[in-house]
Amino acid sequence: MSSSTSEKNYLPEFFFACLGYFLFVSQDAIVKYIAEDYKITQIIFVNSWFALIPVILYTQTLDGWNKLKGANFKVHFFRSLTMALAVFFAYTGFYLMPMVTMYSIVFLTPLIITIGSVFFLNEVVRWKRFTAIIFGLVGALISIDPFGSKIDAYVFVALLCPLCAAASYLIVRKYGYQESIFSFIIYGKILMIIFSGIFVIFSFKTMNFNDLVLNGISGIFRGTAMILVINAARHLPGAIFGSIIYVQIFAGVLLGYIVFGEIPTINNYVGNAIIIAAGLYIVMREMKLKKNIVTSTARHPTIPIKKD
Repeated sequence: MSSSTSEKNYLPEFFFACLGYFLFVSQDAIVKYIAEDYKITQIIFVNSWFALIPVILYTQTLDGWNKLKGANFKVHFFRSLTMALAVFFAYTGFYLMPMVTMYSIVFLTPLIITIGSVFFLNEVVRWKRFTAIIFGLVGALISIDPFGSKIDAYVFVALLCPLCAAASYLIVRKYGYQESIFSFIIYGKILMIIFSGIFVIFSFKTMNFNDLVLNGISGIFRGTAMILVINAARHLPGAIFGSIIYVQIFAGVLLGYIVFGEIPTINNYVGNAIIIAAGLYIVMREMKLKKNIVTSTARHPTIPIKKD
């Protein structure tokens, strides 16, 4: 058999992964747009209800309900709690700061995961990857420019997003690797609704129809994006999938400019270039070491993807 017929065509999976990440960015933009009028917790609450729609359809289509049995509730509780916090801080950051700046912070997550894996998973991270982590952190500082702009007060809040997201991933890696994808996406969304709903009880504000539609669309985007990214991660080679995540930076720049008139600074360009280079180095390095790197690059980086 010739190599042309034996090689797999990854173009469809590549396209769907890019689409998934673009949908993630689109829902971030919608949240940023409506966050001026509503509490972040209420946006998450409504968003999560609508995100359940594609998630339930996906589970039903693949007959995944049986795989919910025997799930480890403690893993799902703490994983969902830390991810709910990560989403809260992410949405808060997107509302308070330019999108491209917030993505500089979001993309610290894989770097923090690498550090956390040393302490919580006993993984060995040698000096080359630690050097890449340091470069990534420097890139984030350059892009954020905390001492030369008016957003420095918000940076500390936004930084809790990658910290909580990394904690969520590490919990799964250590305690829940045998859980199914369906239990993560179903229980994750249900618990997200419960956690945000506790706060909504005390701060609910009636949404007008247009805002409700926008929030619903953002939720459907979020649920659909998760499914597209998960499936792409299961089929694409790690080196390809690990690089697609950075589509979000370019999409964030595009939507930030079109929708909010945000113009990236030189610091944003230089800092994000360094972040991307550091992230791609870690991806290639872990591929060389034959590690399942897709688990630390998917957004949100909390579901262990088992390759087909």
